[in-house]
Parts: sequence; structure tokens; C-alpha cells
Amino acid sequence: MLDTGSPNLIGEALYWFREGLSATSEGQFEQAIAAFDRVVQIHPEFYEAWFERGLALESRGYYTQSVASFDHALSQFPPREIAAQIWQERGNALQYGLGAYTEAVVCYNQALKLLPDYEQAWQNQGNALLYGLSRAEDALVCYAQTLQINPDNHLAWRNQGNALVELRRYDEAIASYDKALEINPEDDVSWHARILASERAGLIYQLPTTRRAPCDTEFEKSTFIEVGSDTFVSYALGDTLIEADRDSIPRVLSLVIEDDWGRREVLLEKDEYVLGRDPKSDIQLHSQFASRQHATLRRITTPEGKDSYQIKDGCPTGKPSTNGLLINGRKLSQKKLVAGDVVVFGPGVQITYKLLTTSPLS
Repeated sequence: MLDTGSPNLIGEALYWFREGLSATSEGQFEQAIAAFDRVVQIHPEFYEAWFERGLALESRGYYTQSVASFDHALSQFPPREIAAQIWQERGNALQYGLGAYTEAVVCYNQALKLLPDYEQAWQNQGNALLYGLSRAEDALVCYAQTLQINPDNHLAWRNQGNALVELRRYDEAIASYDKALEINPEDDVSWHARILASERAGLIYQLPTTRRAPCDTEFEKSTFIEVGSDTFVSYALGDTLIEADRDSIPRVLSLVIEDDWGRREVLLEKDEYVLGRDPKSDIQLHSQFASRQHATLRRITTPEGKDSYQIKDGCPTGKPSTNGLLINGRKLSQKKLVAGDVVVFGPGVQITYKLLTTSPLS
């Protein structure tokens, strides 16, 4: 939302502009869009309303219309800092909404011409270069600029690590993930990406000291968390480790979902789930960065006769998502999930696959 001071509006236009801002703050984006439509009908030169309208459209997933609304705002020649914000948001709609990465980079460049120290523009440009265009070297330049502006940006440290992994500079990647975890010990994506980088570097047991102790409050009294080998498994109950034959322990599969609505856990029982932003999805992801039908989860049976799940990008008919899947720090179209796998759908929205086993002592 723009902070431009008191809007230069009166009467009906001012009323509808305030209504739009109020609806936006309450997450009622359709009402906000309708209100801003009324404003620009009365004052088509009012760039603030075009920009706020674009943000509301973006939040509802109407990315093409959002870009058009941002273009209307820019055509009114707003002040430099505000124009930079508009270019930045236009780039986000193109990158995270439409997958138009080259066009998004152009937008971020325009924002940076206006504000050379624009932290988010540098970071999002790096994301477009790395995840969309596979230009890891160029992405590193962007993340370095981001961290020069804000050394405490843990996402920039994580993304820098991902770019270094793509370049097979594993030791540097591990150091970058360590910085991300030092700033945010709760960052499970950096944790899992670091483990993969360590394995590739031949340092399987070189784990960070910043890792938080595992805690799953919903299940801590009645379940154990798997940490063992192929045949025997160890389970933690408080400070006690219990070893058992893997085949003797009942298996419960679940997803921990993190999105705009917070963190929740879903037990997996059906043969197939569609995950996405669409409210009709089996598992709805509350984020503008998730596609309407972003991924499909299907139950499979392993050669040992055990149930597991495979995740595949896109809807059940095969149409791919806009942003794809980042699984354990790697861009993959599908994977048979194992306990601890982290799947990122976009900024701030991810799932963690869990294997829970009911304690025989509970």
C-alpha cells in the first residue's frame, strides 16, 4: 500500500478510495477492486488508485489485469520513489504470477534506476535470474547487493546459498546457509538445503550448531519422530531415544503447511490430493504465489509394501504451475517424498512431509 500522505480527493472519489483501502486491509480484495474502479472512473489521473487497484488484483491472482493497472499508474508520472514501488510490484506480478521472468527483470531494473538501494528489488531480481532464468552468476550479484543493504536478510543468505549450489560452490553455499540459520534458526528450508549441500560436498556429518531442537507440540506426547536407518529406527520422546524394528511401528503420513494463514498440519489419508490456491483444492494454499492447482500428491506403494506419496508439479491433467516446485532447495517437477522433504511453492508458502509413528507406550 502506498504512503503518499493525504490523497488529493474530495467527495465521492475520496469516499470510494477510503473504502478500497479499508477492504484491502481486511483482505476483501474483490470489494477493494470495485471501490478503486469507482475512483478511477471519476479521476483517471489518480495514480494512487491505479496502484492500489493493481495490488488488489495481484492479491486475487488476476496478474494480467494487475500489470495493466500498474501501467496506468506509471503513465501518470508519479514521484520517483513511488514509481520505483510500482515497477517493483509490476515485476512481482510478472515473475510470481505469470512466470514472465525476463520481463520481470526489466521491471526490477527500472525500479533500481530510480532507487539504487531498493533492497526488495535487488532480491526479487535475483530470484527471477536464479529460479526463472537459471542465471546463477548474475543472481549472486543481486543477492550480494541485497546483503550489502541489509546484512540481516536471511532470505537473501538462503537464496545466495541456492545460487552457489547451482554453481557447485558447496563450501560457500554451506557458509551462506549458516548465516541464514544464524539470523533465523526457524528457517527449515535453509536447514534442509544445507544438509543437501553438505552431502554433495562430502560433509554429511557437518551440521550447523544453530539448529533449533525439534518440537511438534501437537504430537509430542503421543508420537515419535523418525530419525533412524533403513532397518531400525530411533524415536525421541523428550530426552529418551527408543530403538525398534521399523516394521513394527504404525506409520502416519502428514503435511505441515505454512502459508499466509500460518502453520497447520494435515494427516494424509486419501489416494490423491490437489494442492493450490483454488478454494476447491483438496488442500488449499493461502498465498498469491501459489497457482490455482499448483501440485498433485498421489499415494504410492514402495517395493517393501509401505505407503508413501509422490508430489508432481501441476494439476492432475498435467498442466504445470506458474512457479513450479522447489524441493529441498532444488527445482524439480516431481519427487517421491521422504520424511523431512520441504516443498516450496513460492515466497512464504511451503509444505514439509512428515512420517509420524504412534508410540507403543502412549
